[in-house]
Amino acid sequence: MYIGKKLAATTALLGAVATAGVLTATPASAAITDMGIHLSTGHNVGLYNDYKKINNADKATPNDLIYSTNPNLTDGIETDCWSDRGASLNNMDPYWYHTKTEYYNHLVGTSPVHIYAWTYAPYVDGEAGIRAGLQKCNY
Repeated sequence: MYIGKKLAATTALLGAVATAGVLTATPASAAITDMGIHLSTGHNVGLYNDYKKINNADKATPNDLIYSTNPNLTDGIETDCWSDRGASLNNMDPYWYHTKTEYYNHLVGTSPVHIYAWTYAPYVDGEAGIRAGLQKCNY
């Protein structure tokens, strides 16, 4: 009998906390937490373990993401945030996407790859995802 009352009280408390969390977790200017982005700049894009070390020895995957004029063959990413603390390439902004899924559409028959890595935003989409409201990583 005691276990049943304790379970009911815990369930009620969790329900109240969840309801309060829903009411407070939706500000009017909430940032987007995940975004799918197709490459759109004409660059091939490497996936790096560290956004401050841009060299082939630090690549997270052996394959670069490829831009193609054929939209069915253009690769893409799913990202959950962006950072401005990485290295700059070619005098462009130091914006990087924290990438959690890579779509290699140019490699026919390849499934999405789920590796956390960093992609250089100016090469992915000219930073459109950042301007579209994707959340900042704060790291």
